[in-house]
Amino acid sequence: MWVMHVERVQGDYREPEIIDLEDGTGCLFRLHEIDISEDGVKPLAKLLTEQAQRWAPRPPGSPLGPVIPVRWERIPNPPDPLAIGVDDGPNGITYTLDAKMLSQHAADYLSRLDTERSPYWQRVPKGYHDGKNDAE
Repeated sequence: MWVMHVERVQGDYREPEIIDLEDGTGCLFRLHEIDISEDGVKPLAKLLTEQAQRWAPRPPGSPLGPVIPVRWERIPNPPDPLAIGVDDGPNGITYTLDAKMLSQHAADYLSRLDTERSPYWQRVPKGYHDGKNDAE
């Protein structure tokens, strides 16, 4: 199963990171506690995991793909505090979430990181990750 993890770290401030897991089972989004609320960790991990099922790293040695703009938008006072979603279209990806869940700095930083990483990823058909990358 292809899984995205979200880790909320404490201590000295560090910029948001997206780390590819060495075992090939997904990625870790590491965010400082001032950038993500406690209540935002699980819903964000779920959203990222669901959206990532449509993507996979490009095979080693394959040409890079196009740059796909990725935006993280914060919505103040949504009707449902956990109202988050993603619009994964042909011309870009937009994550939308409650402004209380993620800081503006983290949203901007993740937008840049995801956009920079986009040429190394490719869209895959539904079911591509089913049964793949499971621990042996």
